[in-house]
Amino acid sequence: MATTAPRLARLSLRRALPGRGFWVIAHRWAGLTLALFLAVAGLTGSLLPWIEELEAATAPELHNSTWRGTPDPLRVREEVLARYPGAGLDFLPLTVEPGKSLRLHLHWLDPKTGLEREHGPGVPDWDDLFLNPVTGEEQGRREWGNIGQGIKNLMPFLYRLHYSLALGAIGTLIFGLAALVWTVDCFVGFYLTLPPRTPKPARTPFLDRWRPSWRVRWKSTPYKLNFDLHRAGGLWLWPLLLVFAWSSVSFNLPQVHVPVMQALGAEDPRLLLLQSTLPTPRNAPALDFRAAVERGKQLAEREAIKEGLIPLDEGESWIWHIPTSGLFVYGFTTAADIGHHGGGTRVAFDSNTGELKTVDWPSGVNGTNTFSNWLTALHMAQVFGLPYRVFVSVLGLMVTMLSVTGVVIWLKKRSARAGRALRKAG
Repeated sequence: MATTAPRLARLSLRRALPGRGFWVIAHRWAGLTLALFLAVAGLTGSLLPWIEELEAATAPELHNSTWRGTPDPLRVREEVLARYPGAGLDFLPLTVEPGKSLRLHLHWLDPKTGLEREHGPGVPDWDDLFLNPVTGEEQGRREWGNIGQGIKNLMPFLYRLHYSLALGAIGTLIFGLAALVWTVDCFVGFYLTLPPRTPKPARTPFLDRWRPSWRVRWKSTPYKLNFDLHRAGGLWLWPLLLVFAWSSVSFNLPQVHVPVMQALGAEDPRLLLLQSTLPTPRNAPALDFRAAVERGKQLAEREAIKEGLIPLDEGESWIWHIPTSGLFVYGFTTAADIGHHGGGTRVAFDSNTGELKTVDWPSGVNGTNTFSNWLTALHMAQVFGLPYRVFVSVLGLMVTMLSVTGVVIWLKKRSARAGRALRKAG
């Protein structure tokens, strides 16, 4: 009796859970729902690891620049704001790659509310400004992502397609929901590759029964080849498909990602921005950008030393003013950075007093944060150099292939069901 009760409990639980047929249908409809999103994300994503090179190739007059001397982004910023009264310029790169221009993203303020406005009197048809980082000479302008302005916006437009189908906030939300479904479907798809349970002890070992799921029958019929590409392709790529699915949720659906990761111990730095929201934006803080950069450097060195690190000269640094929260965020590079560009270590401080509010370490302090930052770096192809960038491009094409083969499987089975129905009717 002691051993019979647990067996009966397991049998009851197994019967209460949905069977394999249910998960086949769930996977089918999830795949059909996701097909367009994943095909677009895969095709565009295959190009995005090369976005810097492709931007320079499609719009060299904007992105390339010939200069000698030491770039002075702070002075260039001041000149730009003097040239365009009413403009705001809250994010400033402090490092410029040799041979490249300084890109500044401007926005236009409502004089009554101090908030950004996208349209209206005095708002020009551009927001990206490209300048020589030494002389401050303007090289060109564009409205980021507006493909109507020509090839100079090709890569920004493809980037918008990648995360929102170029539909703005509603597209970002829809893509976030699609990423959430994709994440769940990764587990469903993995389950369906497993061999079905046998009613009696199987004579063939489990791994031997599972082995066909990993194989592609290249010399078989077109349908079997299509099926194998879908099943085996998804299985071999499964870990990275899950990485890209869940990291997509973090980008597009933080209202789901943040509480899940917090439950696992993460500390999301974005919450500070919400908790510090001011009644009205602080567009003219006591600290100007020059003072903020100096304060950022002081805090960066002080906090890095506490962790046994030092700010590194190689790698990116930047300063970001957030008027709605009354904060400056200074980004710098340490050995804790994961991405090859650097600039992932951050200190946030009050824009009036310079008081430190928080420090965000990319790795080595909070394990869950380190895990999330690695997922982001893998998604953005910011690690492992050229080989991994090539791999991500191939992966993007494979995601598209999985979407297409899944639709083909559905069409084939649908056609077979329709044929059987016609034969019965006849």
